[in-house]
Amino acid sequence: MREIVEFRIAEERAQQFLESDLGVRLGDSIRKVVLPLNDERVQRIGKLEQEHQRKGRAFFTYWQIHRRYSKGELQSAELLKLVLRAHFEPTGAMCGTVYDESRECRHCGAGTRQLSDLILDARSLPKGKDIARSIAGEIVVSSRLVEACREHGIRGAEFRPVMHRGSKGLKPSSWSQLVMTSKPLRLTGTTVTGNDLFDLDEKNEYRCPQGHTAGLRQISELYVQRRSWDGSDWCRTDKLLGLRRGELRPEPKVLISQKLCQLLVGMKAKGFEIEMAHVEGPRLSVLSP
Repeated sequence: MREIVEFRIAEERAQQFLESDLGVRLGDSIRKVVLPLNDERVQRIGKLEQEHQRKGRAFFTYWQIHRRYSKGELQSAELLKLVLRAHFEPTGAMCGTVYDESRECRHCGAGTRQLSDLILDARSLPKGKDIARSIAGEIVVSSRLVEACREHGIRGAEFRPVMHRGSKGLKPSSWSQLVMTSKPLRLTGTTVTGNDLFDLDEKNEYRCPQGHTAGLRQISELYVQRRSWDGSDWCRTDKLLGLRRGELRPEPKVLISQKLCQLLVGMKAKGFEIEMAHVEGPRLSVLSP
């Protein structure tokens, strides 16, 4: 497995603190820097970020870890994290989906319940994709993915209607909402979360005291407890990540079985990437009498 980290840095600051040939410019104002995670320059960028934070500023404006695996590594994993790369807005709430926020946690915003079918502007959904998520965490899947899951006996989720709100009112769309029905997977303490690579949120600013959220961002690969897995193909974590701000909501991470992964790869489904996840705990064995 190779881990690389991508930073976006204001060109003005990059010119002041970084080598001129490090990274590539995106337009006139932003520089993209991509480095191996273990590169010493990553730690230098971290120190620059901490120095800027102490002055009330930020050195980088965006960061993301990308993980690359061999075919053998991916095939050896019992569970894999589904990284959704296709996004859309407006969200369901912005299109008229009814939510009950009366039980929403006052600390983290978790606990909102969807009361109606998901209503979207289907024209905003990404074309040519089979799975996508809104900025509020609503996940939709294509009709061909729904059909494939049913044909192959994929377990752990329901596919509910997605309604399109157009100029003439509501009408059914060709998309379905993915709703998890499997038992949540328990995150273990091996999973590292934090605000960014260099700030692991030691003050627990983004960890809910009621236990709903594990943090703001995922830093490491995901580690889940084996005994919490009910064998489903569609899975999600018990703890959420993120925060409630505007349309943003904390949400679980999505994991899939090897069976579902092979189905997605075989049908050349689009809109996602795959990362390894780790299942911790002894395998159950059947003892001979």
